[in-house]
Amino acid sequence: MARIKAHGRTAIVASAAALALHAAPACAQESNPVVIEGVDAAMARAIALTLPARSPPQTVFDAESIAEEAAARAETWLRSEGYYGAVLRATGEETPPRARVQITPGARFTFTEPVLFFSGAAPGAEALALTQAALAPAKAGAPARAADVLAAEAAAVTALQSSGYAAAKALPRAAIVDHATGKMSVTFKIDAGLPAALGVARLETPGVVKPEFLAKVPRWKPGEAYSPDKLTDLRRDLSSTGAFSRVAVKLADAPNEQGQRDVIVTLDPAKKRAIELGASYSTTEGVGVDAQWTRRNLTGRADQLTIGATLAELDQKFTASLWRPHEILPGRHLRYTVEASHEDTTAYTRLGGSIGVAVEADANARRAILVGANLAVEDYGDAGGVGNAYILSAFVSGKYDRSDSRFDPHEGYVLEARVEPAVSTGAATTAFVRTTGTARGYLTPSRGLTLAARVSSGWVAPVSGNEKDLPLDRRFYAGGGGSVRGYEYKSIYPMSAIKTAPPGGQGLLETSVEARAHIKGPIGAAAFIDGGSAFDSFGAVDMRWGAGIGLRYDLGFAPLRIDIAAPLNKRPGDPNFAFYVSIGQAF
Repeated sequence: MARIKAHGRTAIVASAAALALHAAPACAQESNPVVIEGVDAAMARAIALTLPARSPPQTVFDAESIAEEAAARAETWLRSEGYYGAVLRATGEETPPRARVQITPGARFTFTEPVLFFSGAAPGAEALALTQAALAPAKAGAPARAADVLAAEAAAVTALQSSGYAAAKALPRAAIVDHATGKMSVTFKIDAGLPAALGVARLETPGVVKPEFLAKVPRWKPGEAYSPDKLTDLRRDLSSTGAFSRVAVKLADAPNEQGQRDVIVTLDPAKKRAIELGASYSTTEGVGVDAQWTRRNLTGRADQLTIGATLAELDQKFTASLWRPHEILPGRHLRYTVEASHEDTTAYTRLGGSIGVAVEADANARRAILVGANLAVEDYGDAGGVGNAYILSAFVSGKYDRSDSRFDPHEGYVLEARVEPAVSTGAATTAFVRTTGTARGYLTPSRGLTLAARVSSGWVAPVSGNEKDLPLDRRFYAGGGGSVRGYEYKSIYPMSAIKTAPPGGQGLLETSVEARAHIKGPIGAAAFIDGGSAFDSFGAVDMRWGAGIGLRYDLGFAPLRIDIAAPLNKRPGDPNFAFYVSIGQAF
């Protein structure tokens, strides 16, 4: 038996449904015993994906039924792709039972110039031009695909909404398929509505935050034209504070007294308190434990009070910080910090405390500039150089992030730089400028293999005073898990001048190359080589190199890192190897 469908050579006016102006059905096809003929392999695969799983036919009647069903689905797909003149022949064979669909797709129909019709008043010239440009997917001469009609219609409505027409909506479109010319003409019908101006943000759930805080967050001024992006920005900026478990924003149904549409904000508070714990271990730096307690929305301004402690063999630190989001401008946050810390490294011993304030950008910002100031009191004991220092410093830092992930990047790059002018007094007085810069790059040349590279540099020099009076912790050192693996923490610096100069170098150069391979499931491996030098002049750069291998276990948010490394140009006193366990990639 056979089923043949062909259209006559007349113009047909049809509804969207009849014209297949919808996505062709896609089923999770496990197996379908239909033989599809007459089209290329790519088209046959696309049609096969629309067919449901069926058991092989047992009789010719089964085969005919399966073939009829497949032909109907294939016809829908062909029409959605612009093949309105396709001829399909469904047959069922008896020996052995087999379903077969023979397709003659014919010529692919194309669009004529799209027509844009407005129900009611047309929008302004600028909005009209953007709306017409948005119809590009259905431009004249393009294949008459149903998906492109829907895309053009959605883009036109979005263009109007982005131009201030908040109530813009699509009305039923009209489409004409002309078999004599092989063309489809589409008339898009849109109700633009009236342009809307934004008012203020109002809280629908009173008491969650203070109204004066909410007034700071919107990135618009009352009276500005409505745009969906502005509401998206508001929702993102509120969500990024971490103070709310749910954020919803919408336009008020009616204008306010100024004729503006207020934005209604609904907030569900997050848990007020959170505790975080972390740990690390290395044979060169010992065991480290991090603990952090956070109180969210402390003063009703979506702020966070965080108290943290780091307890490790080489350093101990206690911090308290108050983070006030959107305090300066939307996306510009204030952080106040108090810190007490102790370090006991191969280069020096330090006991100190500091207070600071910084203006921060969003953590996920691709471009960011940060500024801040800090006052520190440091005691270096008898490590050499100055014994104590009172340091007043400021800083400006910048970041340009084009990577695909903050915690485990596979593609892109990150550029960072920091300039820190400071004045130090106490045992000695000096003014100096400290600069650092880092470039990181990531490339995935094949599936499961990522190549990562890092270059860091730094320089500190006095503006007035003597370089020997630079505070010890503001000089540079290399070595350790985040620097040159295989060497003791902060053990690489100019040893030749240790009797006549304080520990540490005025300059720093570090580089790392790492190959990261995915093995199976959450398990991966890495091989790396690190190099670094801290020096007092560019002619005295003496690079120390370490190399090693590691395992990675994907925890979902970041990898667990286990590395073993050895120094390649070992000095007396350097370990034979070093072992590291921590969370997150090395860089």
